[in-house]
Order: sequence, then structure tokens, then C-alpha cells
Amino acid sequence: MPILIDIRKLRIINHLVEDGADNVADALGSMAGVDSTVKVKSLAFVDPEDVPGEIGDVPLHSARVRLREPPYGVFFLTFADATAAEIAELMTGVPTDDGFNDLHRSALQEICNIMTSGFIDGIANSLGTTIDMGTPDVTRGTGEQIADKALSHVHQDSLSIVLDAVVDVAEQDTAFEVRIFLVPDPGAFVNLVDKLDLEDVSSAVGGTYVDELRAEKYQS
Repeated sequence: MPILIDIRKLRIINHLVEDGADNVADALGSMAGVDSTVKVKSLAFVDPEDVPGEIGDVPLHSARVRLREPPYGVFFLTFADATAAEIAELMTGVPTDDGFNDLHRSALQEICNIMTSGFIDGIANSLGTTIDMGTPDVTRGTGEQIADKALSHVHQDSLSIVLDAVVDVAEQDTAFEVRIFLVPDPGAFVNLVDKLDLEDVSSAVGGTYVDELRAEKYQS
């Protein structure tokens, strides 16, 4: 990949991702009344051309939105049909055995709005900035179809940050998996990360974490 990032700052990126996930949980609680925890199971960097393979050939639901401020690019998430049904039933209390009705689809759109804005706002808050975006489009398709719509205006030298996350709903036997893709503009992303000094993110990541990073910096 042509994008170069200080290896020490990859841990900061990881922490910002965790902040985004935590903010999703807060948003689900405050805006949807769903008490939950959101855990990031894995984080990887892949080329945009490899995204269809990451998603796979089985049709999935997805929600995508373009970012209008740095790091620009596109943010989207994907989840299986079973997860969509769980979300719809959780929000409406109405079974989806006979398929999705308008109420189910509305609930699914709302949850996608909350998860999308929650994640992006969590990162923006930790950076002390804003990231303007629109309302996510919720669709269903294969990896090739989803990537074709989401990445049509993405630079070829971009990178995709891919997260596997689990939303665990408190006091219910419900835990659904969501895959998150952040594909920023390469120049804007590198510029943003390069400006992240340890002291600059102290309020976001906390003293202990900054001390760990500072120790690593002096030992390198």
C-alpha cells in the first residue's frame, strides 16, 4: 500500500476506533433505548479492490454514507439478513417471519443512522473536530454490488480500515455482528494522522494510554 503512517500512530488509530465503537453504544442507549456494549473484535487494513472479497458473495444488508469533511471518503457497514431480522424485531417487537414490513424497514434505517453517526461522531469528538455527513443509504447486495456503489468515487491509492464488531444487547439473548468499513481520502487521512501528536490526543485517550505511547516513543 502506498500510504505511509508512523507505526506508533497505528495504536492511536486503534484507540480512535474504540472510541467510535463506544459512542455507538452510547448512541444506541440514548437514541434508541437499547442498552448495549460494542466490542471491536479485529481491525485490518485492506486495499479498496479487495473489499468485495472481504464482504463476500452472500447478499448482505449495508448502510453507506459519504464524509463531507476530513478525512473525507466513505463509511459503510454490512450485516447479515439474520442480523437485520434481529434488529428489526428488537426495535419493533414484531416478528419478521412473514418478511419485512414498512415498520421493520423504518426501524432498520433508524438503527443504521444511529450506528453510522455514532461511530463517526465518536471519532470526531476524540479528535476535537467535526465530520459532516449525510443520511446513510440502506441497501442489500453482494460484496461486488455493495463495493461498486460505496467505492465508485474512491481513489485507487486509498486504504480501507475494516472492523469486525459485536453489538451485545444487555439483559437480552441478542448479540449481532456488524462489519465496518472506513475508506478515507488518502491525502486527508495521512494529513490528519500525521498531526496527531501524543499530547494532542491526551484528552481523548486518557493519561495512562498516552504515558504508554510516550514510553514507546522514547524507547524506540
